[in-house]
Amino acid sequence: MGAVSYLDRYPLLRSRDTEYARDRLFAEYGADRFETRGETFGVQANFARLSSIGIAFCAYDGQASLSFPESQIFRQFFSIEGHASFRTNADSEPIEAWSPIVAGDTRLHLNFEPGYRQLVVRLDTLATERLLKRMIGDDSDATLRFVASKPDPAVMTHVRHDVFRFAEELEKFGQEYSPIAIAELERALMVRMLLAHRHNFTERLHRSPPGANRTVVNIVESYIEAHWDQPLDLDMIAEIANVSVRTVFREFSDAGRGSPGQFARRVRLRRAAELLRRPDGQTSVLAVAFKCGFGNLGRFASEYRSEIGELPSETLRNARRKL
Repeated sequence: MGAVSYLDRYPLLRSRDTEYARDRLFAEYGADRFETRGETFGVQANFARLSSIGIAFCAYDGQASLSFPESQIFRQFFSIEGHASFRTNADSEPIEAWSPIVAGDTRLHLNFEPGYRQLVVRLDTLATERLLKRMIGDDSDATLRFVASKPDPAVMTHVRHDVFRFAEELEKFGQEYSPIAIAELERALMVRMLLAHRHNFTERLHRSPPGANRTVVNIVESYIEAHWDQPLDLDMIAEIANVSVRTVFREFSDAGRGSPGQFARRVRLRRAAELLRRPDGQTSVLAVAFKCGFGNLGRFASEYRSEIGELPSETLRNARRKL
């Protein structure tokens, strides 16, 4: 296999046995056809399956092809090196730095040349649709459908960067992340992809929402303060504030509060400071960071110092001196 690899903490298969590879790809990815050509074959696949998103790294040392039946999954492919193509109802298209969003309402056929490497993002169709509708306050039965068009390269450059950073964070910290951190990573990537690709809700997503009264911010902040140790629930926030999620975000922005997620991070940083100021024998900066939803210790330390005025290690050291 090649040297380029991602998500090694989430191994799915690494084999030169075509029958074993077929069984695993059918069982874990939902493929229903797998063929190889030529004498040389090898495949490596790593797969992180989260609640609404799956992200996979795949590497092929030989020529191979895969097919998938209809499914409730949106897919997008991000090439790392080598050559590959995909086909749905239309003609075959190469997978370049990124593919269009591929819906699961038709069969999908993939062809890989030797030496091909990629990351694949799999979005649960219904979860993506629910998130979008919460953001715009839509309670209709309309189905989310992406438009068959090439996305803006400038926007997609940032999406690609986010996808690879997402994979790198999962590789370093994912299995130690709290549910709070995982939920926020998933939601951020789903929103980024909804904004990057045209669909039948695009105009409403980008349209300014109607105004709400200023008590919305106070209601949401009170809810976040009371539930700081739980993943940010956009549905619950919108229901409690009696507005759409998009209106909540607009009100926070207009009030100079940033976003509900940014406010939640500030609350969690203050909670982290409280825990560090009242340590017991088991208290550590790493444990407190994870408890408060921060998986990247360097980022936690930087944000903590910005919010609290000192490093978390200094807070803990000063607290222990007083014991």
